Amino acid sequence: MTIIGVKIDQKFMRDLLILIIGVGLYVLSVQLFVIPNRLASNGVAGFSVLMDFVFGINPALTFFLVNVPLFIFGGRLLPRRILLLSIPGALAMSLWLMIYEALGVTGFQFSHVIFAGIFDGILSGIGAGLVIISEGTFGGSILLSRILEEQWDFKIDKVLFLVDVVVLSVSLLTFLSLPNFAVTLLSCYIFSKMTLIVGREDYRKSLMSRGKKIYQKVFAA
Repeated sequence: MTIIGVKIDQKFMRDLLILIIGVGLYVLSVQLFVIPNRLASNGVAGFSVLMDFVFGINPALTFFLVNVPLFIFGGRLLPRRILLLSIPGALAMSLWLMIYEALGVTGFQFSHVIFAGIFDGILSGIGAGLVIISEGTFGGSILLSRILEEQWDFKIDKVLFLVDVVVLSVSLLTFLSLPNFAVTLLSCYIFSKMTLIVGREDYRKSLMSRGKKIYQKVFAA
């Protein structure tokens, strides 16, 4: 069976499962660490929170409105398989949110908010890395980064972090406190690197190679 010219085979279904699990981990991180500790979220999700605070616009509506032009833009530049996987990826964001709310997942409050930022960066980065492995996206900054990577060879982690810096800077001017801004910025940096570590095998090999060289230099001395 094919849809828009994309073969729906065992590999596609496996990638779809990995995608949905990755999105689930990403949303779980928001529920566990971001919301309870009053941090800002990253990417388009963070922009949606900003629009809700400043203009009272429903975050789901903002997420939808931002994703529409991205999907149209991506439709001309990305392979159809990535786009086809991105549709359930974007839908899974809302689905997982409803599931966690139904289960009563409320998260953890830390006396030192920096721990929330670190754990959020790690868990959300693992989730986004799985999304990258699946060769899909869940819309937003992940979709934008795939477009820029596919067409102009931009590094995913740099695109993600740049988008986060822009969103957080505007959030700082409107509702985000300076300490929480700093922690969220740290979280976004960890997120961008974890996404690359999990999602790109060549980057993992590069890190291991550099780590081996450092180890050899230290112990050789």
